[in-house]
Amino acid sequence: MSSNKTEHGFVSFVSGGPGPIDLLTLRGRSRIESADVILYDALLDPGFLDLFPEDAQILYVGKRSGEHARTQSEINSLLVEFATQGKHVVRLKGGDASIFGRLAEEIQSLEKEGISFEVIPGVSSVTTGVAELGLSLTVRGISRQIIILDGHTILEDERSWIGMENFQGTIAILMGSKKTKELAETLIQKGMSGTTPIVLAENVGRGNPIYTTSTLADTALNEIPKQSTGPGILYVGEVIRPLLDRTKKHSAIVHKI
Repeated sequence: MSSNKTEHGFVSFVSGGPGPIDLLTLRGRSRIESADVILYDALLDPGFLDLFPEDAQILYVGKRSGEHARTQSEINSLLVEFATQGKHVVRLKGGDASIFGRLAEEIQSLEKEGISFEVIPGVSSVTTGVAELGLSLTVRGISRQIIILDGHTILEDERSWIGMENFQGTIAILMGSKKTKELAETLIQKGMSGTTPIVLAENVGRGNPIYTTSTLADTALNEIPKQSTGPGILYVGEVIRPLLDRTKKHSAIVHKI
């Protein structure tokens, strides 16, 4: 997707994928290699640095939990500043930029100044996780719907749960690995069965993924303990049943890729 405007420089929002360079798209790589300025996020493989042009200006603007190299307002200002200098700016984000990446806020800052931009999609950690599990987010007759939730804020806003009563599809929760107990309790309150499978996937796409399976009822009682310091995704729904049937409660499955 590209904007119609032609003033000033140009900004490419590049989705870097869940980590490894080989999950970066060819189009994304070409934009990185032709950039004058690169503003990049956390959660990317250090090998991405090898793709950056030697003469490009490189700025780390990543935001981890509790640790922000730059505020969102500062990032917006930098995009505008460099683009108005006539430069090709790459804003490199982890996963797919359109999923909880604050993409809309950065686009709005460019549109206010009449700056051209494009959005290059990427491989999301949501799909990477189930791929490494050997499962599918949708299964005919079992799950025809997918909901992606932000685990940071979902428990604070009751409006986010509207329409989820007795939801029969698959739920993917990003940034919720520290709130598994509370999330499980709320999902049960919303009508999901306590026997519904849930899995915490950690470090997906990084060669050392860890998967911990349970049920909503057990998680509401005991939570799912995090096994690593890396990012985690929760999957909830009957599509997880085959994995749950193969494992014991709260046992971790480690896949080496």
